[in-house]
Amino acid sequence: MASLTLDSSPEEPSRTYSDLLDRLSASPRPAAVWYDGDSGERVELSGRVLANWAVKLINLLSSEWEITPQTHLIVDMPPHWKAAAVHVAARALGPAAVRCDAAADPEQLVVTSDPQSWIAGGTEFDELAGVSLGLLDSSFEEAGGEPLPAWALDISAEVRQHPDQLVQPLEPVLCPGSAGSASSLLITQWDDAAAEAMVSTLAGGGTVVLFQGSQEGDAWQQMLRQEGLSGA
Repeated sequence: MASLTLDSSPEEPSRTYSDLLDRLSASPRPAAVWYDGDSGERVELSGRVLANWAVKLINLLSSEWEITPQTHLIVDMPPHWKAAAVHVAARALGPAAVRCDAAADPEQLVVTSDPQSWIAGGTEFDELAGVSLGLLDSSFEEAGGEPLPAWALDISAEVRQHPDQLVQPLEPVLCPGSAGSASSLLITQWDDAAAEAMVSTLAGGGTVVLFQGSQEGDAWQQMLRQEGLSGA
């Protein structure tokens, strides 16, 4: 993860996740920009679109799973725009922890783009959800050709069926501390600090740039130029 400071935002940072979703929903400005370093694909999400995905995910996860202050939720995904939405949604529901790696916790829920590695890996978990990385995927199997077990949640198949308004009000879960004057954050891999910094940046009105792939070559340099970033 690397963060770069551009212009500071004059607005006060969002205090809770409910405030953050309201802020994003009202913003047509870019909130998340994703680059695939291998294909050269670029996807830009306005605050409104990112909030729409996050709210649908909140409604889906809360309807399928009982997420409590004792829950430990793991997000195992590459630096992708869908992962950004999952991280916001997961934290907004107020579990004890949202992490990017596994641990031996009593209530361990996993959202992953690689469910087979969890199924075959021997790590204990209570619930598993698979999410494919295409924009228009109708199911995990349709996207990758590999079916999920019947007991696993297929986010790709289910998320669009859920409302883009919150079904239940959120608990007043606080966002991580402000990212200060930073209004742009570059993420090249997830860890717990990167995920929290992403939420802080969004809460301050900034933009998150997600780059998936090698940090060498033309795609990397083009991303830096296009986003006005001088380095990582």
